[in-house]
Amino acid sequence: MIKAIIIDLDGTTLPRNWHQISEGNRVALEEAGQQGVVRILATGRSVFSLNNTLPEGLPVDYMVFSSGAGIMHWDDKEILLTRELSAEETLDIATHLWKYDINFTIQQRIPDNHHFYYRNISSLHEDFRRRIENYPGLGIPISSIDEIQGGATQFLVILDAQQLQLHGDIQQKLSTYSVIRSTSPIDNQAIWTEVFAPDVNKGTSCQLLLDQLGIHYDECAGLGNDYNDLDFLKRCGHPFIVSNAPKPLRDQFDNMPADEDNGLAVFIRHALNL
Repeated sequence: MIKAIIIDLDGTTLPRNWHQISEGNRVALEEAGQQGVVRILATGRSVFSLNNTLPEGLPVDYMVFSSGAGIMHWDDKEILLTRELSAEETLDIATHLWKYDINFTIQQRIPDNHHFYYRNISSLHEDFRRRIENYPGLGIPISSIDEIQGGATQFLVILDAQQLQLHGDIQQKLSTYSVIRSTSPIDNQAIWTEVFAPDVNKGTSCQLLLDQLGIHYDECAGLGNDYNDLDFLKRCGHPFIVSNAPKPLRDQFDNMPADEDNGLAVFIRHALNL
């Protein structure tokens, strides 16, 4: 029996470049709630982004946000848990990344992780430029690690598809931390390399939440669309991927229709036998 569903947001619940949930997906989420199923949305977005993007009354119960750095009860917006980088860890990561000729952001601590430092040394990747512009007045440029104060939620490096090897190198050099790959929700092509506190990802944070709810992962169905969903999909008893996900993921999991074809609604009705 399915007791919980874990679903990604961008490219899964919300079709890419859409700013509202489809009526079909909304109705399916409501039906899941009526069946007593816990609805967990696992997303890379921050609280600030969620509050400015998602409609009031979205029928979900919990948000695992910032790729697992925080957990929030959606109805009253209460933050239940945060897992962040200490000031010492933040400086350690910045010191390693400073050795590369790359730009990156350092997102401040929750709930202010829409504020950030950013390094601007090499030619700006278009996706990086657009991200900075999407948060006017919230970024502070830095020219030295000495300007970094306090801890952080995460680091973000934006790479071209041709720089996949650099992602692997960063992952190896920072192996004591959680280094997660995802595809940019801005241009749907660039590689986002995100660095979090050790063991932070969607999968481990969902585990912490499920433990509190008395639910086992094998009682969960999951739906994702990208590499940063692997950590919860591999744990779910019933994992699925939308059909417009990268091919390696489509080959690994059973497929549901694309995000723009109400894949979420099909997933819910399939998983719950509605």
